[in-house]
Amino acid sequence: MASRGRVTAYLPEEIQKALEEWAEEESRSVSSLATYLLTKSVRERQEMILNGSFIDFS
Repeated sequence: MASRGRVTAYLPEEIQKALEEWAEEESRSVSSLATYLLTKSVRERQEMILNGSFIDFS
């Protein structure tokens, strides 16, 4: 099995509550939902960079 990194995030209470509700609706843990969302976001960003459509708003 591939090694996995560990991340600690401090979220605003309303975001934490929304994630908990979302995770419950999908019968998954908040950790599993967060892993899915972060993975999806990073892959989308990488694809945008490769396609030349990434705009850096920082």
